[in-house]
Amino acid sequence: MMWTPRAWRAAGAAALCAALLTSACSPDSSAPQEDAGQDGQEQQNQDPIPEPEFDDDETVALPIGLISPAGHNEIAPIGEDGRIVEPQSGPGYPGQQNAPRPHQTEVARSDSFGCGNTVSVVQTVPTVTDDPARSALEYLLSLDSSGIGRPAFGNPLGLSSEVQVESVEVSGETVTVALSDVPVARDSCEAWRVAMQIEATARAATGTTAAEVMVGDTPLAAHWGLADETPLRLTEIRRD
Repeated sequence: MMWTPRAWRAAGAAALCAALLTSACSPDSSAPQEDAGQDGQEQQNQDPIPEPEFDDDETVALPIGLISPAGHNEIAPIGEDGRIVEPQSGPGYPGQQNAPRPHQTEVARSDSFGCGNTVSVVQTVPTVTDDPARSALEYLLSLDSSGIGRPAFGNPLGLSSEVQVESVEVSGETVTVALSDVPVARDSCEAWRVAMQIEATARAATGTTAAEVMVGDTPLAAHWGLADETPLRLTEIRRD
């Protein structure tokens, strides 16, 4: 069974909130990671992020890229071993001292990019699909809230819920995503956030190390005049 974009839109925000294990879901609404160790140190927590695995009942949890809450890297940094360094003291997330900790739901986090943001990769509840990569991107594009959870993961793609995924193709270590139109971005910072949401989702859903997002024959980055940089590093968060 393959859910249509209309079906994703009807169930998307509620299912993602459940997956995030947060106590509330609202439409309202950093620093780069250090290199992991010296030469020869174990690098198993570095990208590519393994593509999602199907459970015995043929369902799969879809990886979704959302913008990390403000101060996320400082409050819950990732250690050299890929585990979250739990804060021992401090005020926590601004105005949300008693809220669930967003990092408890992350499966990966990106380096800093653009205007000092990072992407957190979280997972949906298990769903039935024969194409996890396309389904993950359709799910992401179906969410029309600008923030998910409390404290909120940002979702600037919530302004672009009418944009559709035309194709997702993998060649070697690169995934190419074709969109029907250019997503909404109100400034260059938001353009970076939207672009990295799509890249992180596509890569996490396919286990690839690079992503190219196209609108027609033009890369999305070129539409917005974004610099052509090396692929964003994603660090898998270990919990074993």
